[in-house]
Amino acid sequence: MTSRSSSSSSSFPRLTTDLAAVRRAIIDSVTVGDERARGPFEHFTRRPGRLFRPTLALTSAYVVDHQVSAEEVIPAAVTVELLHLATLCHDDLCDRAETRRGHPTVNALFGDATALISGDYLLACATGTAASLGTLPMQLIGETLKTICMGQLQEGLDLYDVDRSESAYFAAITGKTAALMEASAVLGAAAAGGDAVARAGMGSFGRNLGIAFQIWDDVLDIWAPNGVTGKESGQDLANGVYTLPVIYALRERPAELQPLLSKGEFTPQRREEILAVLGRTDAAEQSLRVARAHIEQALSDVRSLPGVAPDSAERLIAVARLLMPEIDRLLPRPEHVETSVVA
Repeated sequence: MTSRSSSSSSSFPRLTTDLAAVRRAIIDSVTVGDERARGPFEHFTRRPGRLFRPTLALTSAYVVDHQVSAEEVIPAAVTVELLHLATLCHDDLCDRAETRRGHPTVNALFGDATALISGDYLLACATGTAASLGTLPMQLIGETLKTICMGQLQEGLDLYDVDRSESAYFAAITGKTAALMEASAVLGAAAAGGDAVARAGMGSFGRNLGIAFQIWDDVLDIWAPNGVTGKESGQDLANGVYTLPVIYALRERPAELQPLLSKGEFTPQRREEILAVLGRTDAAEQSLRVARAHIEQALSDVRSLPGVAPDSAERLIAVARLLMPEIDRLLPRPEHVETSVVA
């Protein structure tokens, strides 16, 4: 057993076993009869990623009822991962992305049409699994899909907008990123028989964690060295997506940034000029403070739930740290000495 799985088991003893079952179920769900059509799906199953959303579903269920049966909770975890994979297909297609996390995308390997249809197929698999869980999960997945789509639409409507507001930014990321993490936690809580209060509390935990994760990702897009995120830094800037750090930087240095961010050819020289101005602002630290506040709110949501173990929030965040090491930068461990993201 790896150190990661050992640490996961110390927080939730069943997690490693249940995640293995989730992986097998995902492979079964996307294994198609026609060998010619297997490529896009095998592309995902060969490297299953961090499985953060299934882990969120499973651990949320354990918090509500540590004796929840695998038969009740694993389909919920499979549902959210299939939905996540579908959104990856569609996101990469919309962004014309050729790589994700350093690996080729489905559209780069198999073409745009195959990526579109593969994403649709994964959506069908996700909704089919959700339907087997009952009316509430099926309704939740339907609402989550609408929220994700609206978040993406809102982001698209704000492209190259130097007057983009914080509220517009948060509306978009709550939809495109946090909604599925919220749904993951709610489905897990529901699978364990959680009432409306438990579902709402765990959902808020997932949503706030998702918002914090997206803010961190947006900070990395600007300041992480090339290759750290699997892509060249400044891709959001190149695409006209002005995220929270840019919104804050525009407040500090509007005269310098607004001309550079006007729609036009994004040359390497312009990219370096923009990054240089951003580096002279407090935008990174401002953004990280907001992300930390959402992490703290996520933990508070769990601590305030009636009937859960007193250390539930700490066990949840311990597992999250394993899957998302960036949390250490947002919520330092007691012995962790924080350093600047732009150092």
